[in-house]
Amino acid sequence: MENLPKICVDTTDAFMTTERFGTREEVIRWIKEVGIDNKVTVIISRSDTETGKRGRSNKIIFGCDKGGKHKISDSGTQSASKKCGCPFKIRSTPAKDGSGWKIDVKCGLHNHGLPDRLEGHSFIGRLTTDEKQHVADLAKRHVAPRNILLSLQDKFPENVTRITQVYKHKSVIEKEIRGPRSEIQHLFKLIEDAGYVYWSRKQDDSEVVREIFWAHPDSVKLLNIFPIVLVMDSTYRTNKYRQPLFEIVGMTSTELTFAVGFAYMESEQTENFCWMEVVWASDEVEYGQRLHQLEQACVDYSGFINYVKDTWLTPHRHRFVGAWINRVLHLGNTTTNRVESAHWKLKQMLGNSIGDMVKCWEAMNNNLRLQLGNIRASFQKSFYEVEHAHVSPFYGYLRGSVSRAALRRIAEELLRVDYVGTNRKICGCTLRTSYGLPCACELGRYRVGGNPCITFFPMTSSHSPSVSIYCIGFVNQNHWVQVNMKEGFPLPPVTLDWKKFHSHIATTWMLGFAGRMQHWQLLTPILA
Repeated sequence: MENLPKICVDTTDAFMTTERFGTREEVIRWIKEVGIDNKVTVIISRSDTETGKRGRSNKIIFGCDKGGKHKISDSGTQSASKKCGCPFKIRSTPAKDGSGWKIDVKCGLHNHGLPDRLEGHSFIGRLTTDEKQHVADLAKRHVAPRNILLSLQDKFPENVTRITQVYKHKSVIEKEIRGPRSEIQHLFKLIEDAGYVYWSRKQDDSEVVREIFWAHPDSVKLLNIFPIVLVMDSTYRTNKYRQPLFEIVGMTSTELTFAVGFAYMESEQTENFCWMEVVWASDEVEYGQRLHQLEQACVDYSGFINYVKDTWLTPHRHRFVGAWINRVLHLGNTTTNRVESAHWKLKQMLGNSIGDMVKCWEAMNNNLRLQLGNIRASFQKSFYEVEHAHVSPFYGYLRGSVSRAALRRIAEELLRVDYVGTNRKICGCTLRTSYGLPCACELGRYRVGGNPCITFFPMTSSHSPSVSIYCIGFVNQNHWVQVNMKEGFPLPPVTLDWKKFHSHIATTWMLGFAGRMQHWQLLTPILA
């Protein structure tokens, strides 16, 4: 003991005990708990099990984590060691009388000071079985390591784990899941197990994957139902390989975005995709006015205005000017805002831009699960919920069959009927051409005195003067009645249900009365 340094801490009394322990695991647990209570990091220096061979016996030798000598490295790199030759030593062996394992403190002294707290000690900071399971559960939900650490500290107050241990255990979990497969092999396995549709392209004469595309099976179903508008764009900073992520999104009848497919590409090329920006001008007259204003504002910058006109407006205006865009069925998607929003949500799920392909796919898959759940909920709301603005009998044949989003647009367009009437030039018919919904001038033809009247033809018979037809009118703003029409009297428009469900034989009914229905349009008060 005379060779000990001046610093000397005696912990002998803390570890002295006459207790007997049933198993070696109980001994290890007790000594480590006492060590933590006394700010001593106890490690197993040596352990042996009796096998019947000479020199082998049941024993455990415990020491301090600062025991042993500091080894000097010639590598030239910065290194450090906690070793300082601490003499602390405890020996545990089974008692000869068979009463259990006993503890013998050989040296309870330490040649170094003891810490006030145990944070930063890698051995003490090791995760327990329960803590490892907690980390695994949170990592599966893509919780950030810093938040996992905070959750550990909340759930296990005595935990002194540092964030490095969290990262290490996450790495262990990923290696166990992946097994011997490479990253791209594991990605293909996940895609196939989830039933995705996928395609990949390799480099010539090699097994190196250049590009890969995948689509969720439910996304394919949605695409078949809502194929009218697709918005495409690329985004960056989603993976550690810096490959651009190409995303295709569509829009449901409830105006929610759904992801059609994803692709990782080597680079952005013309053959892969293109996208357009928009300039608003509702018609060609307004476009001419705005262009003239731009020319006046840029009168001193002739080079700039000539470039804009010659390079963009003259050859390509039909692609991005509203006056021409509104002639196509775009459902309100005239910019890439919808896909940009999808990019943002995906990056929120990714958390960072240093993940591999597998982590990126898992984040996309989780994002899709949430997205598809919201879409299903929106469909159910359109089926079973009626907005107050759509209680009117005017929407009677649409409620439950048309999405609430479409009904809102029809309701907004209905407000224009008193001003537009049935004049197509005033109406512009933008809702019809860009959304496929009835515009103001069409709605005007369905209204008499502000309320709808409709005609019912037979559903299954061919045109015959001996078969009755029925006309329904709205009376006193509060109820429907059947109206007996005189021979040759103009007829209101045909109910949508008849158009939808009649047999092919009955098609001649509407053709035979086309002139009388046109006469009705001429008699409607809104034309006056």
